[in-house]
Amino acid sequence: MNPRLSILLFLISLSLFAQKKEVVDTITVKISPTVSTRVVLYGAEGAKQKYITYADSSDGVFKLAIPKTQTEGMYRLVINQKTMDYIDFLFSNTSFEIQLDPTKLDENPNFIGSNINRNYFEASKVIAKKQQIMDSLQVVCFQEKEPSKLKRITGDYTNLFWQLTEYLNHFNKTEKSTLVKDLIRANTRIQPQKPIQNPEEYLPYIRKHYFDAVDFNNTNLIHSSILVDKVMDYVFYLTVSRDIETQNNLYKEAVLFVLEKIDNQQLKSGFIQALIQSFAKDENIVLTDYLFDNFYTKLATPFKKKDFKKTIQKELQTAVGRTASDITWVENEETIHLLELEGYDNYIIVFWSSTCPHCLKELPKLHEYTKDKKNIKVIAVGLETEESQGTWKSETYYHPTFTHVLGLQKWETPVARAYNVYSTPNFFVLNADKKIIGKPYEVVDLKVFFNGLK
Repeated sequence: MNPRLSILLFLISLSLFAQKKEVVDTITVKISPTVSTRVVLYGAEGAKQKYITYADSSDGVFKLAIPKTQTEGMYRLVINQKTMDYIDFLFSNTSFEIQLDPTKLDENPNFIGSNINRNYFEASKVIAKKQQIMDSLQVVCFQEKEPSKLKRITGDYTNLFWQLTEYLNHFNKTEKSTLVKDLIRANTRIQPQKPIQNPEEYLPYIRKHYFDAVDFNNTNLIHSSILVDKVMDYVFYLTVSRDIETQNNLYKEAVLFVLEKIDNQQLKSGFIQALIQSFAKDENIVLTDYLFDNFYTKLATPFKKKDFKKTIQKELQTAVGRTASDITWVENEETIHLLELEGYDNYIIVFWSSTCPHCLKELPKLHEYTKDKKNIKVIAVGLETEESQGTWKSETYYHPTFTHVLGLQKWETPVARAYNVYSTPNFFVLNADKKIIGKPYEVVDLKVFFNGLK
C-alpha cells in the first residue's frame, strides 16, 4: 500500500475515533448509602417526563451516558424505583458528578464540575428560606389586631421583601447562565411588597400575579418541571371551596385561565392531558368531561394521543356519579335488565368468587346486613371458571335474598370488564336512578356509607 495513503487512512481513523468519543457526556452519580442498583433519567418536555437512559451499579456509583445532541435543561433522576425518590438537576452538555445522600434529599446534592447546578441550588435555597419567613409573617399578619405589633410585623416583612429583591437583582446581573436565570426567575413566587392584612384579598392577589414571571414560550422552562408544577399548583391549590359545585366552577375558571396563556399547541396538548389524568385520578367526571369537550376535542389531530380519550373514559366508567353499566340475568325464562329495575332506593352490586377466601367471609356479612332491607337490591356477580362453577352454585344457596349472576370467563367476563373489576370482592352502591354513589371496600365500610346516607 502507498505509504502516504496509509498515513492518510490512519489520520482519518484517528479523527473519526476522536469524533466518536465526543458524542456523549457522562454524568457520574455517587449515592451513599446505596438504596438501589439502578437509576433512571428523564427529561422534561412541558407537562411530560420523557425517558432518556438508565445506569446500573452494585456499589452506588452510576455512569449515565448523555448524547451531545440532548437538549439542555432540567432533568429528573429517579434514584429509587420502589419509592420513586428523585432529584431534579440541570444539564448543559457538560460532564460532571453528583454526590448525594438518599436519606437527606431535602439537602442540596454536591455537584463537582457543574457551576450551573451549584448556583441554581444555592440560589433556590436562599430564596426559599426568605420566602418561607415572609409567608410566616403574612400568616401572623392575618391574625394580629394590635397596631404596634402589626407595624413591627409589617416592617420585618418589608425588610425581607427588599432583601430578596436586592438578592435577585444581584443574582440576575452576576449569573452567566441564561438557563439558571430563567429557571430562578420563573420559580420565584410573586409576593406583595407589604403583607396583606385581609385574608380575602390575599389569594386573589396571588392568583392574579402567579404567572407574571412565567413565559410559556421559553425553551428553558419548557424543558423543566417548573411549568407543570406551576400549572398544577395554580389549578389544584389556589382554588378552594368546601362546596363541590363551587369547587368545580373554580377549577373550570383556573383551567381556562391557564390554557389561554399557552399558544404552543403541542405544549397545550400535554397540559390538557396532564390535567385530565389528574382529575380522572380523583374521579372528577365533571372536570374530565369539561376538558375533553372544551379543549381536547378541539385540538388538531396531530396533537391528540391515540386512544387517550377512550382509555380515560374506560377508567371513569365506574366513577362515582356515572350511570352503572347494565347487567342482565334470566328469571322465569325472562331476561331482566338492571337498568330497567324499579322499586328500590339502592342497589348493591358485589363481584365475588367462590375461590376467594375473603369473599367467603364478606358475603355472609353482606347477606346478614341486607336480608331484611326491602329497599335494597343485591346483585351478586360470581366470577368463576368451568371448574369452580359447582362450588359457586353451592355457595349461592347460603345467600337466598341475593340475585345471583354467573360470569364464567372470570376477569374476562363482559360485565367484569364493564366495571373494571380486577379483584374480588368488589362493591358498588347505586341509587334509585342506577348512578354509582359509592364504592366501599368491605361490608363494614358499606355499613358506614349507608349510615352516612341516613
